[in-house]
Amino acid sequence: MNMKLSKVRLVEGNSKYSYKLSNTTRRYITFFLLVAPALLLRISTSVYPVLQTIYLSFFEVNLVSQTNLYVGLQNFIRLARDISIRDITSFTIMFTLLSTLLELIFGMIIANFLNTNFTGRQLARTINLIPWAIPTIVAALAFRWMFDDQYGLIVDWIYRLFGIRPALLVFPLTSQLSVILVNVWKNTPFTAIVLLAGLQNVPPELYEAARIDGANSLQAFRWITIPVSVPIIITLILFHIIWQLSGFDLIYGMTSGGPGIATTLIGYRIFQKGMLWYDWGTASALGVVLILIVAIIGIIGLYLFKKYEVTL
Repeated sequence: MNMKLSKVRLVEGNSKYSYKLSNTTRRYITFFLLVAPALLLRISTSVYPVLQTIYLSFFEVNLVSQTNLYVGLQNFIRLARDISIRDITSFTIMFTLLSTLLELIFGMIIANFLNTNFTGRQLARTINLIPWAIPTIVAALAFRWMFDDQYGLIVDWIYRLFGIRPALLVFPLTSQLSVILVNVWKNTPFTAIVLLAGLQNVPPELYEAARIDGANSLQAFRWITIPVSVPIIITLILFHIIWQLSGFDLIYGMTSGGPGIATTLIGYRIFQKGMLWYDWGTASALGVVLILIVAIIGIIGLYLFKKYEVTL
């Protein structure tokens, strides 16, 4: 940055030179002073934790055994050989992909419904946001009680319809499906609202021209709604995958990762390793792996967004 300085001779006392900053320099200094607090906050809450995590991943740090030794890549090798990490990774992938797919499908259905004209549409849009507005930990604890095999509301409904009381959170498969369905219930309203915002930007003339050409509702959806919504869908996929890969509060409140490790996600495993078992080295190594996965997904998402960008 070129700093333009103007010399001003002082008349009083001995002859000296002082410097007066130009208006451009003053604006730059004011800008940096105003931005500095936010920049320092971002560095302290984002950049520093990431760098510290990468640093700790090369050390065996355990507060219980009071160890702090440089081990190189041993933490990563240990993770690659850990069978439980493989099972956790498999469920994380299933949880993320299945949840994202169902949220997009149901979100698109709800968005198209809310985009039509009917009495009480504003009320329906408001009601749609209620599940998303509920804090995740509150929803998780509520569903934990509702799925209880003794006095849970959902189990009671199943008993009244089929005469059985399934222990949904006791068996691995049913607990995994329960967690995924609750996650879909929680996040679908947000997906629907974002897709609805995209649908409202579609010019009505496109649908009118399609009807004149003889296209039915399904064909209009296939050739107009979907192509126009592709950038929004890609963005939602990107955000949902990143959010759900690092999911924690839903698992913590609903199943605590059980039964066994059946519903444990990578994000929750990092919490267990670091905060419950004080194995910071392994937790940091697992965190680095998660950071790399998120970075790769982000790069792919940005590439697809630019490739399929639609302008109306």
